[in-house]
Amino acid sequence: MSLNRAVLPVIAVLLAFSAHADERRLAGRLVSDSGEPLQRAIVEVNGLTAEVAADGAFTVVADPADLYQFRFYANGHYPMVQTFSELEMGWLKEGDSGNSRVPDVSLVKRAAGRVMLAFGGDTMMGRRFITPDAGEPVLVRDGHRAEDARALLSHIEPWLQLAEYTSVNLETQVMSGAPPGKAPKSYVFFSPPELLHALKQAGVDYVTLGNNHTFDYLAAGLETTIQALDASGLDWSGAGLNEPLSLESHRTEIGGQRMSYLGYVGWAGNFSPNQVAQGDDKGGAALGSARNIGLTVSRDVAAGYRPVVQYHGSREYTDEPTLVTESRLKESIDQGAVVAIAHHPHITQGFEIYKDRLIAYSMGNFMFDQFHYATTRSYLLYVWLDGDRLHRAEIVPIHLKGYVPVPATDSVRQTILRRARDLSARRGIFLQASGGHAVILPDRPREEPVTALALASDTAPLGPGESVSDLHRASWTKSIESIKLPSARSDRVRLGMDLLPNGHLESHYLFATPDRAWIEDGSQSVVEVAAAPSGRRAMRLNIPAGREAGTVGMRTFEYTFEPGTPTSFVTWAAADRPATVSAFQQWRKRDQDRAEALAEGQLRFIGSLELLPGSWRELRFDFDSPRVTAISYRVVLQVHPADPQTELTAWFDDLSLIEWLSPPLAPGPVPAHVPVRQASHVGLATESP
Repeated sequence: MSLNRAVLPVIAVLLAFSAHADERRLAGRLVSDSGEPLQRAIVEVNGLTAEVAADGAFTVVADPADLYQFRFYANGHYPMVQTFSELEMGWLKEGDSGNSRVPDVSLVKRAAGRVMLAFGGDTMMGRRFITPDAGEPVLVRDGHRAEDARALLSHIEPWLQLAEYTSVNLETQVMSGAPPGKAPKSYVFFSPPELLHALKQAGVDYVTLGNNHTFDYLAAGLETTIQALDASGLDWSGAGLNEPLSLESHRTEIGGQRMSYLGYVGWAGNFSPNQVAQGDDKGGAALGSARNIGLTVSRDVAAGYRPVVQYHGSREYTDEPTLVTESRLKESIDQGAVVAIAHHPHITQGFEIYKDRLIAYSMGNFMFDQFHYATTRSYLLYVWLDGDRLHRAEIVPIHLKGYVPVPATDSVRQTILRRARDLSARRGIFLQASGGHAVILPDRPREEPVTALALASDTAPLGPGESVSDLHRASWTKSIESIKLPSARSDRVRLGMDLLPNGHLESHYLFATPDRAWIEDGSQSVVEVAAAPSGRRAMRLNIPAGREAGTVGMRTFEYTFEPGTPTSFVTWAAADRPATVSAFQQWRKRDQDRAEALAEGQLRFIGSLELLPGSWRELRFDFDSPRVTAISYRVVLQVHPADPQTELTAWFDDLSLIEWLSPPLAPGPVPAHVPVRQASHVGLATESP
């Protein structure tokens, strides 16, 4: 994002933040789930309250803040909480009105027999939470485990407590310390019992144990896990000390409705002892075979319960479920399940409505210590059921910042929702906006109209030296149907997807949880910069006199990339003295662990650009992503002062790793095969020198 942006008619003008601004006027409209204005409703923002007018409109005048937490209340409706950042409030600025207007927010009406359920993804609080990598903070300290565990969930707690019954996938065994024996597998997890108490206090009611880590420390670990769960007050199912116990459901009453919760893992594991319960003597997770799912779901239906199925399957870091997972989830609905939720890929997948019932193919992570960029973007899911009928579902984007779940804002939110929209549309589900959330309705409403993208006009062309422009300010509900260029220009453009949507650095310190996306060796710091290209923060790099170079860029590797794809690393930079900036790829090969690859992996040269004192300039480095040798890669920039004997300070902002989704496009319709729903950037199809 540069100081001189292309004018995009479908995008609001960015409002520059001013530390001296007196107020922020926050406006919007509150409606019911049938679209009618909600009268006698209340909107609360950062402790300030406003009544909603007869037409549903509201305005709250608030002091400028990094975050604005909205709470919506209306008689006879379920309340809702949403959070927006200062950056996106600038994106939502309405011309000269002075208002930042959020999209219409719709609340679900309470009704007889209607229940609200909530689901989160993979959850653990071990490994790097307790024993972090070098240079990272200890998140769960000895002697402070209870208070630390509660603090880590405090930012997401308001969302967990909205539902009548909230569930997550507990992908860890629970014990104070690891017992001597463990399963013969690459990764085994355990988390302290304080995790369970923190989940319960934050609003979680149930955990599923039907996953591939519920038998990591064998029977001894499963026994301590069950004891800790019972002591915490959390409900659970999906595993047991023998096969019949593992296939038992948790039966409960929610809002007067008899519900049962079932959990399964999709495979036994090709090691011994494996991870599933077998016979009367071996414990483990419930095996989600077609036979087991059919028997247990139909059993609960016959007993008068409405089953909720959670299944752990598919392949990690993939966009689509395996056919086995899809078949098992649909089998559960064939037998009477009212909703089917899947886990395991660690990244989100799409939604489908099958026989008028909802399937979520992957929830991603809820709280996890994985250090991959895509695994930090996830969601909570609310589901409203009228008996066994889906009334509505709502997607709440969440961001795992430093392994900690917080509500996603601005470009991270946009990225999560664009992905959900794209993957769900492939299965005939078209998401609608409700403020900063996405809504799924059972009648499959038509997708919002696509639009033409005017890359530049004759009166406002791309700024000098600018070749890439972001679309973060455009609604995630819009797609690009065609490209328009001024008649005097003959450029071709590409549409791309940013794999680093937090690169604007405005969210770096939000929620008192520093982002771990960027290299930190003591030379870099995220600081306030009055002339930053976007927002008010940028990364400062200090290179002392006598040092040959400094480094900025990605702290770790990206797993979820498309091999052999044209890609660009783009940033805006400035410096107080002349320097050369060189870009390198670093790969993690299949036979390397992460630490080894970071320390010893070859730096593969991409290109160099000169950086002169003065104004900010765009630095763009084009390359092809690895084809087959690397399982992941990162991009690092080395900054070499022209005069190493003089101290140099450089600044970087809007760091983007853009995977191009299209070939070079001439003006006209975008080809049907281009996945435009996830496009976050448009760029001139000219490679950097």
